[in-house]
Amino acid sequence: MQELESLQNIFKDRIFKIPDYQRRYAWTIRQLKDFWEDVVNLPSDRYHYTGLLSLKKLDKQTWSVWNDEKWLIEDRGYKPFHIVDGQQRLTTFVIFIQAISELLKGLPENSKKKEDEIYLGSFSLKTIKESYLVIEKPPRFIIRSYKFGYETDNPSFKFLRHRMLIPV
Repeated sequence: MQELESLQNIFKDRIFKIPDYQRRYAWTIRQLKDFWEDVVNLPSDRYHYTGLLSLKKLDKQTWSVWNDEKWLIEDRGYKPFHIVDGQQRLTTFVIFIQAISELLKGLPENSKKKEDEIYLGSFSLKTIKESYLVIEKPPRFIIRSYKFGYETDNPSFKFLRHRMLIPV
């Protein structure tokens, strides 16, 4: 039996893809409200239990076709995984982080600030986004590598990338 891990540890140096055999995102307003109420009502000295995640570490044959993420695996040592179980919860978490990013960026006091100048607690918005959402490949920063998504030939990934994880 493994110990419980924080989402910060789960996302550290990992890339997650939802394989084609998984169903699309299906949470309704009811599940989203339950998630939000759990987070809002969580005492400050407690952690939110997200449930069990089942992950499958991938071999090179599988991830070698991930053009935008391959540099993170080869150059930075990120580990690629398929999400076997828990994709609804992780997708909701990623959308939640994106929504918080948009909210912070849209505050009047942040309107002229860059992402590395906007803070939530002791973490910059840039750090939060790189930890959970997207990393741009240096030195030109033209390749956007998503830490979480669907296999690229899945229409749900296009929706997630272009409608939910839009740059703010």
